Amino acid sequence: MSTKIPSIISSLITLVLVVLIGVFLAFMQIILLNGFSSREGGPALAAGFTCLGIGAILSAILAWALAKVFISKFNWNNILAVFVSVLASSIFGGGLGFASIIITIAVASALWDAR
Repeated sequence: MSTKIPSIISSLITLVLVVLIGVFLAFMQIILLNGFSSREGGPALAAGFTCLGIGAILSAILAWALAKVFISKFNWNNILAVFVSVLASSIFGGGLGFASIIITIAVASALWDAR
């Protein structure tokens, strides 16, 4: 049984979901940085956006690998494997997104205290 098509589908769906979550979290980062100057906010946003991008890429890779493992090793149905891998990878990506918010606040606070 081929695992290529379900792996591609799960990666694309996960990527779309994590990017949507990332857009929402990026907006939240901008709101959280209200009050910081551009000296502190610029590098903090750059660090946060970098973390969001890395999280989206890692989530897509995780979805690909999970779908492949669920189908080839555990002989799951393709639809079930895609659903579970998308769910797990999206939760992983959302967790990394919330970690990027913490990193953003930490960078902005560190730059604020350094002045």
